[in-house]
Amino acid sequence: MSVLAPGLDVRVALAQCAERGYARVSRAIDERFRRALRREIDAGPFERLTEEFGAVRQQIDGFDIPAPMNGFPLAARLCHDLRQVVVSEGRGIRGLATWAPNQVGAARYVAGSIGITPHLDGRRYRRLVVVVTLRGRARFAVCGSRDPEDVVESWTAGPGDLVLMRGPGLAGARDGRPFHLVEGPVRGERLSLGVRMEVDGPHGQRGPEVVPR
Repeated sequence: MSVLAPGLDVRVALAQCAERGYARVSRAIDERFRRALRREIDAGPFERLTEEFGAVRQQIDGFDIPAPMNGFPLAARLCHDLRQVVVSEGRGIRGLATWAPNQVGAARYVAGSIGITPHLDGRRYRRLVVVVTLRGRARFAVCGSRDPEDVVESWTAGPGDLVLMRGPGLAGARDGRPFHLVEGPVRGERLSLGVRMEVDGPHGQRGPEVVPR
């Protein structure tokens, strides 16, 4: 069973992410693998995450899967295959040759929830964060600031889609993380995974990093 869709090419998306801080790839995950991974994640130990982090608000159930991801073999395989394609197709982009995701964060959003307001991913997630939608559809937006009206670009993230976001160290950037928001779905649920490389040791408080106004 393949992890990635046949013929997937992420070279342009990786270059865009390095340059402007984000990129998206539609229908990047093989459909059969996506359904199997969705079942694996659905069985996980979801819990309600803290709803407020300073200026950030969220309504999400979630849990983290740290390496070696015991009990989650498909999540581990997703990390392995994403690393291979990023290292291979990201040649020439500083920081990607040693990108090695070691944590997956699962997030479940329900209809009518606020999702998560504009925020930055934690500094401990270096170089690249890949968000994979496993189920459902919802608006994803990149913002120029913490103001939810300051939208740079928005789209609907759907099953199998990827969102690539720049982390500290990508293409030599000291930081470069984009503000972004995710709305709750209009109906049903949205299930997504954040694939990331955590470098600062023990897991801290879960949720987005709070950045002062």
